[in-house]
Amino acid sequence: MPDRSELEALRTRVANQAASLAETVNDGFDEFHMGAGDYVVELAVPEGPSTAGGAQARQHLRLVPRRKGYSVVVAGVVDPVTSTAELRTFEHVAILHELRFNRPLEISDEEYNQFLSKADVVLNLARVKGKHVPAPPELLARRKALRRVSLPALVFFVVVMLLAALVVYRVALTVR
Repeated sequence: MPDRSELEALRTRVANQAASLAETVNDGFDEFHMGAGDYVVELAVPEGPSTAGGAQARQHLRLVPRRKGYSVVVAGVVDPVTSTAELRTFEHVAILHELRFNRPLEISDEEYNQFLSKADVVLNLARVKGKHVPAPPELLARRKALRRVSLPALVFFVVVMLLAALVVYRVALTVR
């Protein structure tokens, strides 16, 4: 396996720029942890020696759990070619997580907003212009649709509960 200096020699200029940015951002989040999953922040390094002239240079800013049973959360995307970043808001990340994993995100709104504030500072120091991206309307609509209880399901539930109550009542009468 090649050592670090050999790998850097193989990389293109854009890939090196992306790797350097990842190192800078990751160092900026050293000792930063949050949530029940003990998440740490990681800016992914593009795989391989080339980014196809920057076409594949986008890097995911991820929240990686250190505890088992938790999923990686993609908090945003950084483009080293344009020096821009899109950071998802708490609502955006929480909805995506809930839809994908059928369970709530175990990071509080306050913790996530502290992460966003720190990310703004770290990215600014790395000369990357960040913007916060709210949940798109389609995502909000999907969440709303899943939370809505259908009328037939509600009627079925009420009928089953009434039948169960009737059975309990009859059993109680025969026991006397």
